[in-house]
Amino acid sequence: MKNKLIIRFLPSYFAGLMLLAFPAQAQEPNFSLYHYTPFFTNPGEIGAVEDTRVMLNYRNQQLDLDENITSSSVSAYYPIYIGHNRLVTAINFLNDKNSEFLSSNGGMLGLSYSLKTTKNSELAMGLQAGFFQRKTGGEFTTDEQFVNGFFDPNAISTDAVLNQSVGYPVISGGLFYKVKDDLGLEKAFIGASIFNVNGPNTSLMGDLKDNLPMTIKSTAGYRVYRGASFSVLPTARLVYQAGNSFLNVGSRFAYELSQSGENAKKIELGIWYNTNDYGVFSLAYEQPRFTLALSYDKTIGTELGSAQKGVFELAISFRLQKKEKPAFVGKTVQNVVEPEEEVVAEETGDAAETVEEPAAPEQKEEEVEEETEEAAKEVFTEVEKQTIAQPVGFEFNTYDLDQDSKAFLDKVAKILKEKETEDYQIELRGYTCDQGTERVNTFLSLNRAEVVKEYLGGKGVNTENIKTFGMGEQDPVGDNGTVEGRRKNRRVEFRLVY
Repeated sequence: MKNKLIIRFLPSYFAGLMLLAFPAQAQEPNFSLYHYTPFFTNPGEIGAVEDTRVMLNYRNQQLDLDENITSSSVSAYYPIYIGHNRLVTAINFLNDKNSEFLSSNGGMLGLSYSLKTTKNSELAMGLQAGFFQRKTGGEFTTDEQFVNGFFDPNAISTDAVLNQSVGYPVISGGLFYKVKDDLGLEKAFIGASIFNVNGPNTSLMGDLKDNLPMTIKSTAGYRVYRGASFSVLPTARLVYQAGNSFLNVGSRFAYELSQSGENAKKIELGIWYNTNDYGVFSLAYEQPRFTLALSYDKTIGTELGSAQKGVFELAISFRLQKKEKPAFVGKTVQNVVEPEEEVVAEETGDAAETVEEPAAPEQKEEEVEEETEEAAKEVFTEVEKQTIAQPVGFEFNTYDLDQDSKAFLDKVAKILKEKETEDYQIELRGYTCDQGTERVNTFLSLNRAEVVKEYLGGKGVNTENIKTFGMGEQDPVGDNGTVEGRRKNRRVEFRLVY
């Protein structure tokens, strides 16, 4: 029985000695699911987290010596919105087990500031610092425990590598730039980071040096295709570590199961090639509150395959709290109307009879309506008002104009060009149905209004007196519980203001 125990522990002991002989780069985890591990990919990417979240990550790398190199990580993220920018604070705990003999444990604090650069893009700058302890085990058999050829469990081992530990700090930083489309969905990203800039000594051998090497990591991705439910986003990651480098090249393929607000769901397949002779395959299920992702690295080189059996990873993310995100007001986004804003209008819904400001206290509402109607008659005929009062319709999840809409806007453009000398303004108010998140619908509705304005401008209409508003899901004119009702709600309305 004792001999069996000796045989069991010796591989761990020798595996640990082999790891001690190499630089400390083994303690720097490089997760294959790197877009789910900001702490180990890019501290700047911490700033891309938009809601309060907890993430769990696990990596198991099987070796030929019946040993596993495992990394277990727990991290939490808390964003604070400052105007249109975002400050994200985060914390991480890591257990990195190189064998039964050698392990590292510690934690990190991260801070990243995400600066809104345009309506659809942001630049995040991140910094993280932590403290780790590297240690060896002590319950292993050595030569000193064999007396006259027999194992003596009471004999004390004085092996210098047993029961050793060293503590060291780590400091890392990075930049991360992200672009979304007009629906608020990921379109492109690029980032660069430097890990272990302080180069701490992690040696367990007295005065010897075993500095944790500085590691440079960069990531990039660009969506090359997006359909109604399917998208393709090629990505790449380059890691330079201790004089060596490797590259991940591949793509993520996403299929949206549902686009309905809090029930939005998608499945994402990832396929990458790692220049260390690995093929990486991943599968993820994502929804706003929960994400589950799995990956497997398969060796495809015969030389490496004889020493390693594969790598398994698991990533889980929970959203604990949804953060309200302020709408961005920029050069393109002119107005985003909040739900509480009131618009004084006729109960009949006649767009031509909408007024911009409420009546003065001393003036009755009936008098205001009469004056507005009189002004409208002076500028537009009844037929022209009826024409302009018609909405412009849109297909689901788009802000593209079809041929019927263009033909209608051609008529409107002809009317407006004849009124260029008149004193009036036009409000273009975009709307959506209730499918999708509030934030996405707000920007989608605004872009619908913008595209109508742009089309009229292309037809020679002076757009200086045209303002655009994104109303989102507000003021439905149809029942969102039916297909026909949702179709009616996807619209842009003209409102004449005098």
